[in-house]
Amino acid sequence: MDSRLESFLFGKSLNLSLRYLGYSVILMALFFGQLYLVGNSGMGNSFGLLMSPLGVTVSAIILAGIHTYRNDGILVSIAVAVIVISGFALYSVLSLNHPQPDYGLLTGVGGAMLYGVPIGIVSSTVAFALRRFGPSQSGVVSEEK
Repeated sequence: MDSRLESFLFGKSLNLSLRYLGYSVILMALFFGQLYLVGNSGMGNSFGLLMSPLGVTVSAIILAGIHTYRNDGILVSIAVAVIVISGFALYSVLSLNHPQPDYGLLTGVGGAMLYGVPIGIVSSTVAFALRRFGPSQSGVVSEEK
């Protein structure tokens, strides 16, 4: 595979891509764990907007966009968004009283892919365009003589 295509799909730095995948797994565990603990132990309310579908979506957009802006990995950004949203979607599977295997699989994994893939594509495209066509963030000011 061409190195430019590989960089565009997976990112310039494999270590940075793996770091953002790790961040997304941590966010998935936090979303799932917080919703699971609050829902099953009667501890009270969850943290409002952050644990709502909107909060999970915004955090997936931000994390996928930051990865694309810093590292150019479109496929990794899509995976980051799907992983973050799957924490919220998989909680809905376990919260069913009598889950059926087919319904649970379609609800959890399918729901995460249904919402995560478009979110990852849009956020990575916007971040890539901002990085490519936006003003340079260079700390060196060029002077014309």
